Amino acid sequence: MNKTIFSAESPTDLLQGVRQSVADGLRPTFGIIFCSVALDIEAISGALVEFPFPFFGCSSCGEIIADAHRGAALERSSVVALLELPSATFQVRLFDGQGLDSLALGEAIGAWGKSIFPQPAFLVALSGLKRDGEQVVRGLLGQFPEEVPLFGGLAGDDAVFRETFTFTNGRVTRDGAVVCVLDHERVALEGLATSGWVGLGAPKTITRSEGNTLLTIDGEPALDVYKKYLSIEEEDLPGIGVEYPLQVMRDDGTHVLRAVVGVDHARRALVFAGTVPQGARVRFSSSPGFETIDLARRDFEAYPKMPAKPDLMLVFSCMARHLALGPMVEDEIRAAQRVWNVPGIGFFTYGEIGRNPAGHCEFYNETCALAFLWLK
Repeated sequence: MNKTIFSAESPTDLLQGVRQSVADGLRPTFGIIFCSVALDIEAISGALVEFPFPFFGCSSCGEIIADAHRGAALERSSVVALLELPSATFQVRLFDGQGLDSLALGEAIGAWGKSIFPQPAFLVALSGLKRDGEQVVRGLLGQFPEEVPLFGGLAGDDAVFRETFTFTNGRVTRDGAVVCVLDHERVALEGLATSGWVGLGAPKTITRSEGNTLLTIDGEPALDVYKKYLSIEEEDLPGIGVEYPLQVMRDDGTHVLRAVVGVDHARRALVFAGTVPQGARVRFSSSPGFETIDLARRDFEAYPKMPAKPDLMLVFSCMARHLALGPMVEDEIRAAQRVWNVPGIGFFTYGEIGRNPAGHCEFYNETCALAFLWLK
């Protein structure tokens, strides 16, 4: 599959990059854009109507680009992939989430996808700071008798936590999703997710919650528990909370991480990127630093060999990995690029969607989820 990737630091440079790629002989049928809110996303979306092929786009909390020459974490910029993907093998749609809770939004996406292809695979980016990523994943996968490939992430806004965006040509939503459904009979979409965060302290119990809103832990207001445990001020949240997510323990012995994305000061509550079930046992967690990268590298190298070389790598990495690891996060990006020797773009997210080591799709925080795309 012919393709190109590039980064741009302004809307003008982004649009010129697409035009130049076409002038150089590429005949793209599909574009992917991950973009800082500093670049005027509404203007970019409006200008994309110039091009006769669809774009899958969302706002970011830092951008990622990787090729043979670099593995870079960028800020206040955009990254773009243009692909010559057969038009009959995919469709792109923007879902306005107005009037739909997170489960219903996922159900709508899944129902649309299975109406397009008998064996679909999905790339999904979600906007809206109150969206429950876990419920979207459950709603989508619930439309199928067997699990389908699903990868993506929650859009960011440069850690401001004010407003996130998903977009395509001429359309933007602040509370919905942009979706690319692929014909999995002809286009492969595979990948893995790795975290490395470790639990801290004694387990606690979620004594009251409503979906992804956590009201009390061990009977105390969740906001007060976070302030006391992390020795922080109220205004430090949600920013610092993403570095210390809750490790939610499950009955089967596994766990999943949930990060704070909002604060309900009136109720002394915290809003998380995914469901925080009432009655669940939880612990705070954090990154052990260098060990996080070493674990990711080992997981990359242990991943089963793919039947064909991928054409593109997409990286959905939690913003907390960037915060916790600093410049070292580029070591992780370069490690992934070296293992598969494939160009890629991505972004730092407010939540990740990908496959766990057992091969099942999950919604995560503090995780690096990789997705690989190629023509069969």
